[in-house]
Amino acid sequence: MSKKVKQEKQDIKKINKKIEEGDIFLEGKSIDEIINKEEKKNQQNNNYLAIIILLIGFLIGSLFIDVAQLLSKKGYSARALRQASIFSLDKKTWVAYEEPIVKVTILSVSKDELEKCPTCQPPKEVVDLFKKVMPTLIIKEVERTSEEGKKIIAKNNIKALPAMIFSDELEKTEFYKGEAKVLFTKNDISNNYLLSLIGLGLPVGKYIETPTIDNSNPIIGNKNAKIRIILFSDHQCPYCAKFFNDVVKVSKKFGEKVVLVYKDLPLDFHSQAMNAAIAGECAKDQNKFWEMSKELYATQKYWDKLEDNQAKDFFKKQAAKLRLDINKFNKCLAEDRHKEEIESSKKQAELFGIVGTPGVFINDEFIGGVIPAEQLQTVIQAKLNELGN
Repeated sequence: MSKKVKQEKQDIKKINKKIEEGDIFLEGKSIDEIINKEEKKNQQNNNYLAIIILLIGFLIGSLFIDVAQLLSKKGYSARALRQASIFSLDKKTWVAYEEPIVKVTILSVSKDELEKCPTCQPPKEVVDLFKKVMPTLIIKEVERTSEEGKKIIAKNNIKALPAMIFSDELEKTEFYKGEAKVLFTKNDISNNYLLSLIGLGLPVGKYIETPTIDNSNPIIGNKNAKIRIILFSDHQCPYCAKFFNDVVKVSKKFGEKVVLVYKDLPLDFHSQAMNAAIAGECAKDQNKFWEMSKELYATQKYWDKLEDNQAKDFFKKQAAKLRLDINKFNKCLAEDRHKEEIESSKKQAELFGIVGTPGVFINDEFIGGVIPAEQLQTVIQAKLNELGN
């Protein structure tokens, strides 16, 4: 006798017994119908039981997952990590930080390029220092000539090597919120932050680009000259005063072989630097920029401690001394005309990592700070010799 047949006979006996005891009334239904009904009821109960067991399993799993992970050594659960500030695993000590993960991209160069330009990558000491002050850094190196490297350069408007690009999580770190903020420039397109290695006192290894000569920039010499001297300067900077006279004098010695370009870089901690820059630009409208700048640099000690209105009155007297149309000059000064051009020049300086004045480009070579006139002349002549002039 098969197992199924045997089970059916047992079910029929149970039903007959219930009928005899008055627990089931047939009401015109066959025995088979009643058996099917009982089977469906039992199946439904089994389904409910399975769901309950499954839910209990999930509950037990959630309660004991921490223990299971610890015992299996496959990892720590979120609950365990939240409760630990320091723990050890596999002979390593792990420390919890309340700082975000900051991604850093370093533009690297090939071995051949590194041999020719050993300063084209940030020194290991600098990278290690950042790891210490911001231990949540994730550092990635990208070769600058690779497709990814080219995209990074374009997206972040990189002008020079070495380059370290920080993700926008940087602004949430305590390191950035402190005094270190001045070392970074935010790119409005990528929202990333570019570290100014010049601000750290490190030399630029190589410029990928050099500043452009804009139509609004005052120039001396031949605009199409092969040697371009681009000066970033601040009329209130005492170091700039001496250098301004030297760079003008030296550039004129080379005549049409060079072009001298002036770009305003009024520093924020010089209270009258912006007003002085506007005064110079207003004089430029009347073809007297270089003369006005010479006056401003020569008289720094008389106006650099004045309030805005007093300083502007002083600039008006200088304009009158140069026989400018004083009405046009005064209106230009009162309207803060050219301020947008000056801000654009400041932005360009930031892109090239220039944070102090004076700073001068001689073609693709940058010199930060004051150098003697003789050295400046030597550098220019060397550039001319390279070009066969």
